[in-house]
Amino acid sequence: MNVRPEIQVQLDALADKLDHWVARVRHPAQFWTQFEQLAGEILDQCANAERDHARACIQAMLERHALELPSWFERGDTRPPGTPGG
Repeated sequence: MNVRPEIQVQLDALADKLDHWVARVRHPAQFWTQFEQLAGEILDQCANAERDHARACIQAMLERHALELPSWFERGDTRPPGTPGG
């Protein structure tokens, strides 16, 4: 299943931001919080049938840059003590 055009526009914009961040930022920890927030906002707008496709798109954009979200960056989880925002 594909996503609505407005969701795809947001996913494309997030991919563009990720390209920029990877090229300009020294360490992924500097943009994880913003990436997670934006990705979460996109997923929150998805209908149930769209969510798997949107998650796959987000995962693919991370894989293109050999990145993985830390396991504690799951939506709703708290960061471990000693991490930024934790």
